Amino acid sequence: MKHLFPIALALGLILSLSGFTTVSKPLYSFPITGTITGTPGAGQPVGTINYSINGSGTTPTSVTFTTTSGAFIGNYPFSLSSPNNYLAGSNDMRIKTGTTAVYFHISTACGSDYCLEWIGAL
Repeated sequence: MKHLFPIALALGLILSLSGFTTVSKPLYSFPITGTITGTPGAGQPVGTINYSINGSGTTPTSVTFTTTSGAFIGNYPFSLSSPNNYLAGSNDMRIKTGTTAVYFHISTACGSDYCLEWIGAL
């Protein structure tokens, strides 16, 4: 009987706190950088291209492409395509990088709270 009170107290605390939801902090922060292999529309390789996904909070705002030597290729804005999904793309991006669009998905299913989908030239 002596051990019943601490167990009941612990169980009561667990049950009373289970109604609170936690606000999860995203595992990513901007800028998100990396490289892709770019090809112009004709399919000729242009080599490695650096990218930087810029944003604020959990929202991507643009993707910037540069060469490995740092020369600017282009900056393209993201727009909301559906809840937690952002799309950046244009014909200019396709011509300069071989990438038609970049899709930024916000989801914990991605393992890092976001996924990047690179859509090639069509």
